[in-house]
Amino acid sequence: MKPLSRILCVCNDINKSQMLFSKAAQIAKEHNTTLTFLFVIEKTLFELPVYGTDEIDIKTIKNILETQAEETGLENTVVFVCENDTMGRVMLELEREHSSLIITPYEEEITKALVLILTTPVLILKEANAKYENILVALDNTRVEEYCLPLVQNLFKEGKLHLLQDAQYFFYPLTDPFLSSGMIPYDTIQEMVEEEEVIASQRSHFDHFCKAHGLEGTFKLGAQSIDEGIIEMSKQHSSDLLVILPTEETLLDMAVKNILPLCTTDIFICKQK
Repeated sequence: MKPLSRILCVCNDINKSQMLFSKAAQIAKEHNTTLTFLFVIEKTLFELPVYGTDEIDIKTIKNILETQAEETGLENTVVFVCENDTMGRVMLELEREHSSLIITPYEEEITKALVLILTTPVLILKEANAKYENILVALDNTRVEEYCLPLVQNLFKEGKLHLLQDAQYFFYPLTDPFLSSGMIPYDTIQEMVEEEEVIASQRSHFDHFCKAHGLEGTFKLGAQSIDEGIIEMSKQHSSDLLVILPTEETLLDMAVKNILPLCTTDIFICKQK
């Protein structure tokens, strides 16, 4: 896989910038890559103590961030301080580099926008642990071995991965009695047989995938919602990092927005294209 070309930090809260710098610098040093820090003052979300004028506020913030950047010991760290349009500014930065990693502290609205709109891998900090020991990895497609899984293994080498797949992640091509024309009798028994066959096939494929990559895994028939099931599994495995590797526009992908506020640990999201 291609090495990371750059880490892009995205922040709207000066109180979380030190935590963000610390984690980003750690990863940047481990992977010999550069760091860009993008701080955006969203007027509706962010307030500072009154320094006099907006111009002074921006200068003050930039001075604080540049001092924090120097303390990391990283060379060639770039700091930008802007006003409004976080998403637009992030997308502009990403146009310049195609193998980037975004690191950001959790902020409900901005984080949700980053995850829903972008396909760039995102590490969302809630606890910002120095290292991750137990990592739960939820995936809905084994094609993650092409990019996302190797990226996770490369970024978090010290962590023990446990893969998770739930039968609920998949759409099943079954007969729907409510969409039937009424001309063909609805066969409940046949539906159950078809569903069991599909689930058995998915379980077998997942088990083979885990063995092929030398990883532990759990395939389950969840009785809860997808988001609640993932959070419960994360707690059962004492995970300090939750990794979600969804294929775009799948049930797992749609559940991400609900998982974000529920999860108390750091979260890493990489979408399989």
